[in-house]
Amino acid sequence: MRTRRRAAISLLALLCLIPPVASAQSQVPRDVEAALEQHPAPVRVGGQPILWITTGLGPYSAQFRATRIEQRFDEAVHDRALQDLRVTITEVDNSSELRVGDHLLMIVTAEDAAGVRAPRTSIAQQYAHSLEAALRAERQRYTPSALARAAALALVSTALFAAFVWLLLRVSASIRRSLRQRLARRLAGSRVVNHDLVTSEKIERILERIGMAVRLFLILFAFNVYLTYVLGLFPWTRGASHQLLWYALTPVRAFGAAFVEYLPNLLFLLVVVVAIYAAIRIVSLFFSQIERGRLVFANFPPEWASPTNKIARVLLIAFGTVIAFPYLPASQSPAFTGVSVFIGVLLSLSSSSALSNIIAGIVLTYTGAFRLGDRVRVGDTIGDIIETALLATRIRTIKNEEVTIPNGLVLGTAVTNYSREARTRGLILHATVTIGYDVPWRKVHDLLVDAALGTPDVLASPKPFVWQTALNDFNVTYEINAYTAAPLMMQDTYAALHARIQDAFFAAGVEIMSPHYTSVRDGSTIAIPEAVRPRDARARPIQVETVSRDPAKSHGL
Repeated sequence: MRTRRRAAISLLALLCLIPPVASAQSQVPRDVEAALEQHPAPVRVGGQPILWITTGLGPYSAQFRATRIEQRFDEAVHDRALQDLRVTITEVDNSSELRVGDHLLMIVTAEDAAGVRAPRTSIAQQYAHSLEAALRAERQRYTPSALARAAALALVSTALFAAFVWLLLRVSASIRRSLRQRLARRLAGSRVVNHDLVTSEKIERILERIGMAVRLFLILFAFNVYLTYVLGLFPWTRGASHQLLWYALTPVRAFGAAFVEYLPNLLFLLVVVVAIYAAIRIVSLFFSQIERGRLVFANFPPEWASPTNKIARVLLIAFGTVIAFPYLPASQSPAFTGVSVFIGVLLSLSSSSALSNIIAGIVLTYTGAFRLGDRVRVGDTIGDIIETALLATRIRTIKNEEVTIPNGLVLGTAVTNYSREARTRGLILHATVTIGYDVPWRKVHDLLVDAALGTPDVLASPKPFVWQTALNDFNVTYEINAYTAAPLMMQDTYAALHARIQDAFFAAGVEIMSPHYTSVRDGSTIAIPEAVRPRDARARPIQVETVSRDPAKSHGL
């Protein structure tokens, strides 16, 4: 009676499965069936595959069949009424049913045999043997003795993991102290320690971070091994144990496979980097020889060497980037392409002023408006050029103020260079005074020239000269012009020249009417300081002339 009931159930199952198979064969395309055959699905017990389903059945894919077999297997394992764990094979309508007791585990069809290219009966026997062995091993794991042994091993593993972490921390602390002591002894008398960039504290901090990273990696690795082992001891978590191990190993395997696959591109990138680096070094060596004066070109002054070297370096790096870009990791992915386009749009929208400054910097470089160390005036700023970059020019004023001016602004304003002609013909410094008409102009010329020749940093040849620039209502404007070859000292030279002019005129008893000097005099003083006033210097008295008239004539008599 029991046998008949089993046969009826098997026949009903086959009748339920056969129509979908026929309909699937008529509706599912051949390429889909081929894809299903090329992707077998594993039947996992405790996270480990025990057999593989290579083909689908009707509308059910191979993965769906594998999942259903796992569910039926799990029901059989937890059925305590099931004592006989033998897996039997029943042939029903050109298919083999694999059962354990009343539980149907799976059906092996002709398509399964064709998928592995073996007889159906042999495949059924092999599947039955694998399922029976897995069923007995899985049932054994739920016995009290196995669970007690697993609990004991878990406690031992926990103790070992805790001991490993404790020992690792102790050893790392000891190594850290030893390295600190050795570092202190090595750097105790070194000058590098006193440098702001390299100190013993910074080196210790770097070593501490490296040690922390190593400790964290070792602890995480040990924790992964510990957790994988402990979860694998118990049947309820054995699947999670295999999944955890798979999660840990999958990135490593993927990275290794990707690295091996990327090796040709990596070698190409290394060749490009080495070639661009060698080209940069050769170009830098070439321009350094020009800057030092060892290579001389007629139309290429040495001050162009440094900026041209920078431009050539940028062009070489850009050229190397263009060549290497297609060989970068994930350079062909849509995400990488989208990010590249986004960054390009941002740069194009935000770099208009920067690009204009760069172009202005190049123009300023090759027009030779100034070079490093020149004393210049840019707008209202007077100072020395301390840096000429592609984006901005930095000037140190005579007050030791550092002014950064964008190159676009420098190119758009007048630049006065005090140092360019000072190297060859000399820079002309000039000062203006106004002297009254009562002083002979030749005497004024001599006094101004003598004052200029006595001023430090003023050249005796060419000789200073004087211009009379204006004949005013009350005085004459004189301008002394003197040559100097020290433009960086021009402010000091101006101060000394003004002082010399005052001393020379005061000693000669000549009043300086600049700025305009106005007073009502009674003839008792002169506009020269008393300390330097000559003894014979006297103010011209106010002359009053009296005219007497005959009263008779005045009255018309």
